[in-house]
Amino acid sequence: MKHKLPVKFWTAYFIFLLSAVLLFFILVPSRIYDFLLKEQVEALQLTAEKMAEYPEIYCCNFWDDAEVSRTRRILTAIGQAQGSETWLVNNDGRILMDSQRDYPLAPSAEIPNFSSLISDHSYWITGNFFGMLHRQTLSVVFPVTSVSHTTDFIIIHYALYQLQDEYTRLVTSVSVMILIIFLTSLILPVTFYFTFYRPLHQTIHLSNDCVGGNVRPLPTVSGNDEFSVLQTNLTYMAEEIQQSEEGQRKFVSNISHDFRSPLTSIKGYAEAMLDGTVPPESRDKYLDIIRTEAERLNNLTQNILISNSLKEGGGFLEKTVFDINLVLQLCVTSMEIQCRKKDLHILMDLPLYPQNVCADKEKIQQVIYNLLDNAIKFSYPHSTIHVSTTQKKRYVFISVKDHGEGIPAEDIPKIWNRFYKSDSSRGKDKKGTGLGLSIVREIIRAHDQNINVISTKGVGSEFIFTLDKAD
Repeated sequence: MKHKLPVKFWTAYFIFLLSAVLLFFILVPSRIYDFLLKEQVEALQLTAEKMAEYPEIYCCNFWDDAEVSRTRRILTAIGQAQGSETWLVNNDGRILMDSQRDYPLAPSAEIPNFSSLISDHSYWITGNFFGMLHRQTLSVVFPVTSVSHTTDFIIIHYALYQLQDEYTRLVTSVSVMILIIFLTSLILPVTFYFTFYRPLHQTIHLSNDCVGGNVRPLPTVSGNDEFSVLQTNLTYMAEEIQQSEEGQRKFVSNISHDFRSPLTSIKGYAEAMLDGTVPPESRDKYLDIIRTEAERLNNLTQNILISNSLKEGGGFLEKTVFDINLVLQLCVTSMEIQCRKKDLHILMDLPLYPQNVCADKEKIQQVIYNLLDNAIKFSYPHSTIHVSTTQKKRYVFISVKDHGEGIPAEDIPKIWNRFYKSDSSRGKDKKGTGLGLSIVREIIRAHDQNINVISTKGVGSEFIFTLDKAD
């Protein structure tokens, strides 16, 4: 069997991961850089806005060395804190002070085409600031709007390599996180394999074995998830198939044996009478044997038909209300001749009032007859059989109890199987078909009722079944 599901899952999984990684490196880095740039612009604009409020900045007497010294200290402190270079510029574009150069400045320290930079609002640009710087910078131009001022603009230059370094660190950190998430996500396919695919694969193997008829010893199923339930059901189904196949083999073997024995007797006695081996005065005796064996075959055939009808759901029930006590009395009366042969006594413990039940009267009669017949067959001579009824809530309990050989504990689960006969009963139950108890259970099940047996080897057996009490 090809493992298509894992291939599909792994393919879809890695396509998803690859797509996620590609989208990350296509979209996220640029977004991160734009975010950092925006954050830095806002930080520099906020710094420039605060600087514009200092008198040492907007109203500095550049001819007074003391004032120049105070202004330079402010510019130096801000530049070191921001990692930037700050210029104070007048309206003509002349650089009045530079945080990273000594004062006085050369006369040529003027910004070319400065008139194009004049604006009433703060703005920013990137580059080498019209060729005046030797590196790429983010430059924020902030106008000073104080009434009395000597400085008209504050320009802060922030080296872009610093932004690039921060961008690289952030992207690296995010990439490491993505890698960790990727490695962690491998838990998903591993979990998928152990919790989904492997149980599914085992379940498919079980179902294939069941379909192909290759029923083998099945592993013990553990857990309580859906796959455990499914595997438990398949295991039960496989065991049922095994038992069914074994039952079919036993069925063919038993029915062949049970048919062969009477047919052999009928054939043998018929041939003996035809060829003159049997004297005329013995004909009636052998004809009676042939009739008995024919009746045995007829009963066997009838019981097989009844058993199959019940198993296939064809046993239609004609439920009526009747007194179960009367039915028990009739069945017991019909068994008197059999009881006399073994000197058995049937004691009935029945209430004086009617015990009405709702059931199929004919089929319940068959149940009682089969149970009484078994009780008589396996009771010790001169013993007693007890028949009783009791009422509990909405049920009537019917009991047939004998004092006889009993059933071995290991045989009790098997007595309901068709054609089953215990080793101890094979020599004594010559006329039995092995279908009686199977038919009994199917009839009781058809009524949605229960039947149980309590038995001790060498002591006896008690069969108890229930019927619905009639309202």
